[in-house]
Amino acid sequence: MEYLLSIISVFLMSTVKFVFGGLPLAFSLGFSFFETLTITSAGGLVGVTFFVYMSDEIIAYFKKRAQRKLDNRIAPLTKKVFSRKNKIIVIAKKRFGLLGIALLTPLLFSIPIGCFLAVRYFKDKQRILIYMYLAVLFWSATISSFKLLF
Repeated sequence: MEYLLSIISVFLMSTVKFVFGGLPLAFSLGFSFFETLTITSAGGLVGVTFFVYMSDEIIAYFKKRAQRKLDNRIAPLTKKVFSRKNKIIVIAKKRFGLLGIALLTPLLFSIPIGCFLAVRYFKDKQRILIYMYLAVLFWSATISSFKLLF
């Protein structure tokens, strides 16, 4: 029962925080290379699928919310803050396109944020899913293999 709970926790953590959540948790629980690879990849793939298809709903919600705020505002609009993370997103989008966002998603962004960005900037969901799946599998295999090497 404890083993099943640890698998579920790694799986659920991998759906949201892949590199800084699911993989370290799997390593700390003592999973083997193949267990780590399988569970984190499955969690990441489920997370990507869920968040790619839910991103349209999330975008619509935030557009409605922003419109309500604009309708009810009293003070003038404040200038947007351009952070370091925003700069990385813009550079990845302009230079590398969907591939850049997909490769940075499991590593730098969380899966929900990366899927949201991909759906926001690119419209072809099948292509988004393929790139995101490949990125999750690539990072899962790469980081899990560090356990074998070291």
